[in-house]
Amino acid sequence: MSNSLLGVPARRSIALIVQTATEWSREVLRGVADYAREQGGWDCFIEPHGFWDELHLPQDWKGHGVIGRVTHPTLVRSITRRKLPCVNVSWSREHSPRFPNVVSDQRACGQMAARHFLDRGFRNIAYIGAAPHMGYSSLVGDAVRETVAQDEATLHTFQYTPQQSMIREHGIRADTAGLQRWLLELPKPVGIIVWSAIIGRSVMTLCANSTIEVPDDVAILCVEHDALMSALAPVELSSLDQAGRTVGYKAAELLDRLIQGEPAPEQPIEVPPRGVVARRSSDATGFQDEVVTEAIRYIRDHADEPIQIHDVEKALNVSRRVLENRFERLVGRSPADVLRRVRIERAAVLLRDTELSIPDIAFRCGFNHPESFIRCFKRLMDDVPSHYRRSNRE
Repeated sequence: MSNSLLGVPARRSIALIVQTATEWSREVLRGVADYAREQGGWDCFIEPHGFWDELHLPQDWKGHGVIGRVTHPTLVRSITRRKLPCVNVSWSREHSPRFPNVVSDQRACGQMAARHFLDRGFRNIAYIGAAPHMGYSSLVGDAVRETVAQDEATLHTFQYTPQQSMIREHGIRADTAGLQRWLLELPKPVGIIVWSAIIGRSVMTLCANSTIEVPDDVAILCVEHDALMSALAPVELSSLDQAGRTVGYKAAELLDRLIQGEPAPEQPIEVPPRGVVARRSSDATGFQDEVVTEAIRYIRDHADEPIQIHDVEKALNVSRRVLENRFERLVGRSPADVLRRVRIERAAVLLRDTELSIPDIAFRCGFNHPESFIRCFKRLMDDVPSHYRRSNRE
């Protein structure tokens, strides 16, 4: 006798029509799994797919609903014809009652990326978005532009040629000579915000072949987080943590409500990014003040040692008052604040990417005692190291 006849709710049967080749997509799928597990388990249909694969729903599949990158007309027609509830998790499709969106907040991503460089003193910011043929909106770029303008800095936007707009693999490889010229002509130092880790690696390779130093001349931040692409780059890439796991969880939660007959929300559910995963590619400053620049360079070079601010003063041969006044005027925070932030940014990367114990991480990030590291991490990250690691590694 079936569970439904016994009065026990049938397990949800869900199709996950999401490409599996990127870390972002896998994080979304982990979030779906988290929610499904809380509900007692779902039966999930999923197949491995690359970014450029045409996603489809098998003709013989029967189930309760779909979570996917609803970007292809054939997939839209297939879902519509079967009258299946569906939640879209891609930036490539606008929100609608029929295909409601649960996505990372694009405007918040653009603002956070721009602020990452503006807060480090960069007055020249550059942006390389997705190639036009990829079908993404301009919301991230618009937010970058507005945030840069509010700070009265200068934005330099890369313009794709027709050849670049038509090639696969994000459009960059079609005209590397044009991109290289653009990089050479940018005023230095410059912070470049790039759409993906693939573009970030291409920019870094061209910089290396043009004797442009990363991150001192060109600092790079990826909107998309991909630890593997970062590890394969000559210099590890900084990126945004778009909270893909939360996106997946909320998408599954919404789909569950749609299956139960609730209406779709009038507005998309937008999940704010969690923060910047700061790695070496953006570990630089754009401050023109020599004292501030040298102080921050000293801090970054020695943050893994148990240094104090008096060590910075001694190395630069300046007084505490001069150092703190210049930091307050140009950076907006004290040298001690900068030192703590650098250490915690590095600790966050080690928590995500290594199996080092928390005491080892504390020591490698310049803390004499694990207890002081945990207190500092909690204050700046609003989380304790052990929970931060679990939430980013499960």
